[in-house]
Order: sequence, then C-alpha cells, then structure tokens
Amino acid sequence: MLKKLITLFLVMIFLPIGASACTAIYAGSGMTADGSTIFGRVEDYFSDEGWPKLFDVVPEGVHQAGEVYTGCFGFTWTFTHDSYGYTAFCDNNSLGVCPDCQGTHAHTPYQAAGTNSRGVTVTATETLCANEAVTAVDPFHNSTGIEEAEIPTILLSEASTAREAVMLLASIFAADGANAGSGVFVGDADEVWYIESMSGRQYIAVRLNADMVFICPNISAIGLIDLNDTENVIASDRLIETALEAGTFVGDAAARRIDYAASYDKAPDSTYHRLAAGLNFLAGKRLYPAELTQDGIDGNAFRISNVDAEGRTVAPYTNILPEKQLSIRDVMAFVQQTPISSSRNLETHLFQIADSSKTGTVEWVSMADPRTSVFIPYLPMETEEVFAPFHTATGMPDLVEEKPSEGLCYAMENGGWGIYPENWKDSWYWVFTRLEHIARGDEKAAAAIREAMDELQNEICASGLIGNAVAEKAWNTAMNLLNEFGK
Repeated sequence: MLKKLITLFLVMIFLPIGASACTAIYAGSGMTADGSTIFGRVEDYFSDEGWPKLFDVVPEGVHQAGEVYTGCFGFTWTFTHDSYGYTAFCDNNSLGVCPDCQGTHAHTPYQAAGTNSRGVTVTATETLCANEAVTAVDPFHNSTGIEEAEIPTILLSEASTAREAVMLLASIFAADGANAGSGVFVGDADEVWYIESMSGRQYIAVRLNADMVFICPNISAIGLIDLNDTENVIASDRLIETALEAGTFVGDAAARRIDYAASYDKAPDSTYHRLAAGLNFLAGKRLYPAELTQDGIDGNAFRISNVDAEGRTVAPYTNILPEKQLSIRDVMAFVQQTPISSSRNLETHLFQIADSSKTGTVEWVSMADPRTSVFIPYLPMETEEVFAPFHTATGMPDLVEEKPSEGLCYAMENGGWGIYPENWKDSWYWVFTRLEHIARGDEKAAAAIREAMDELQNEICASGLIGNAVAEKAWNTAMNLLNEFGK
C-alpha cells in the first residue's frame, strides 16, 4: 500500500492554518481610472499540495439572534440579530470534518472575504508576523481569541456599515483578544479602513485616503502614526505602553506617535521579494531588486503614515506613486506578477466599489494561480446563487510519496504526489488548479492557456457583463483547454 504523507495533516490538527504568503493591494478612488475604490488580495498557502476553496452566497438569517457561534480554536460569539446575507470564500468541509481544526462543528470554516447585503465588504486572512518581545508582554489568545478567518463571518453577519464593523472588531480584540497577527480591510461606499493586530489585545485601524495606494505582502503596512488623529485612526488604549514595556517602541510616546511596524512587526526577509515585485509593477520600472530584504528599503517608501516630512499631522498617505491611474485590469495584472502569483495560490478576490447602490460593488473572483485563471465579476448585493462549480464540494486530495501506477495525479514542488479527488472536474477550484498543473510541466500548453485566459479576461472587462453567464463562458473555455492539453 502506498504510504500517505501525514505532515500536512499534523499541521492542520495542531495549528491554526494561516494564509502564509498572501499579498493585498488597495487603490483609492483618486488613484483609479474610473474613480472606483479597489482592494483585495491573493490568498496563499504554504505549499502546493492542494487546498480546495468554495465561493458561495450565505443567505440572510443563517445565524439567528442569540445563537452562539463556536469557532475553530475557542472563540465564541453570540449573534445580536439575525445575520445579514453575504458572499464568502471558504475552505471545503464536504467530508463533515473542518479541514482547519479537524472539528465537526457546524460552522462554515475559514471564511476569507465577502460583501454583505448592507454593502459592507471585508477581506481578512492577511497573516502578519509579530515581534516576540511584544507578544511576551501581550500574548495571543490561542484558546479564546478571534482567528483571522473568523473575522469575516462575524463582521459580515453583524455590521451594517464599515465604521460599525471596525468598532465591532475593536471591541472583540479588547474583550477576547486575537488568536494571531493579521491585517484586515473593512469598507463600504463611504469609507475603507485597514486594521492590523500583532499582539493579543493591541490593534490599530487607519481610515484610508482616496489618494493612496498601498500593498501588504505579509509585512505590516502601517508606519509612523499620530494617534491623536482620531478622525482617521482608531487604536487600542495600550498600543504605545505595550511596546514600551516590550522594549520595542519606536516613536514619540509623549506626543502619542508610534511607528507601528517598527514597534510590532517581524516580517521575515522572505516576504520582501513580493514587496519588490509589487512596487516595481506599480512604478512601471525596476526600483528594487528581486532579492530585496528589509534592510534594502526604507519603510517610509511604502508604509501608511499620517505624519509628513516636516512632522505635521496630515491625512493618511503613502509614498507609493503608480505610473498611471489603475484600472481593474491593471490590478488583476498586479496580482498575476511572479512571485505574487504562484502555484500556492488558492483564490484571489478584488472588490471594486463605485457607489452605495446595490450594483455599486463588484466582486471579482478567481481560484488557483491567477496566471492560469480568470476573474469573474459578481454583484454581491444582488447575487442569490453563484455558478455551481464555485461551490461544488470535493474531498481533499490524497497525498502519497510515490507516483501512483494509474489515475490522474500531480507532482508537488516539495516532493510526493497528489491524487485529484474523484469529482474534481465538477469543481472550479480543481479545474483551474488542473490548468496550472498542466502549464507547470508544458511550456507550449502554458503559453496557450495564458493567452486564452488573457483574451477572455479582456473580453469580460470590456463587455461589462456580470455573473453566472460570464462564469459559464469561462468554464467552457477551461474545459476546452483541458480537452486540448489534458492527459
């Protein structure tokens, strides 16, 4: 009998599954070609074994007022009203066991992003690495704190405005703490906030300026902040005091100014190659080497601040200056850049908010590696049902050490083989993952797949068509490519 690889499953049993190499982007309405606000991210995993994702609509009232939600790692929440409906990406629990914690509790696991019926949009699971000295003073609450993937579930169910969602999350951090470090976007047609939490109960939220672009590749995006700017900043009461006690504080405590990243962040050098790729793409030229490390770039070049070069408190800004106004197609091209795009990508979501109407928010959704996939636009506040392959559940892949003598399988980057689940051809995730597997081993097929997907994406963006009809056309394109290049 073939020996199963168990390393992945041991990780799943004993640790929260963080999105380990995600890259987020924000472009304010003053920086886009059509005046919309665009933000979203690539959700990544630590390896390419295969981790099926589902995209679906969660109906109104799935959670009832007074119902107690039990999360993967100990966090609980009592719903204050019947939950709002919302779209959501989530992990696949079709086997009746949560793939993230191995539990059999009823909640949908690892909801990463979505928009609710009130126009509130949340994208979470941008994992951040905390300075150990800070977490020694203010430890993460591993048995009771909210895990990053539970944040969309609670905020989208409960909040009717972005401001309400920010305050709700702040109250949860204060009462229950965080399970691990993360960055979260919360937005609606009126405002977008970005929140970072890198210790148990300390957090900082910044209201994002329309004339701002920033990216976050698992590196804190918040730099020098004047906490007195209460119009644009919401922060925990002991943010400065915790860093002072840890001996990591950078800033001016008397003036209530903190360089948050310098005080709290500990991103590894391995994340900076995605920062370099993103900054170079936006600038339209090579500003930074591919092998960039944190010592090779000043944080002022890319982080959010509300303190200018003269020391004055100003509206939040960054020093990232794109070469042009960004279209949604440009942002898609951004996430398709290597190494932002990779074989480890699970899904990518981009939100485009134009106004407060039911059609004013477009959610662009993709699965697997964006280089061999396509973004489908949905109107999340009007969509009642998405194209079936998006939410068709499958089993997890069977992981083995030796190549099977028969059946369809794929080689994994770190050794071993993955066997596709039985009904993989019914799943959007697996079909587009299969295209990536084909492209990885066949240059001719890779060129043809990418050309077909680029042509289709340009057509979708130009047509203005929305929803399931677009998804069906993309599905048929994928099937034709599988028939041509699949083996």
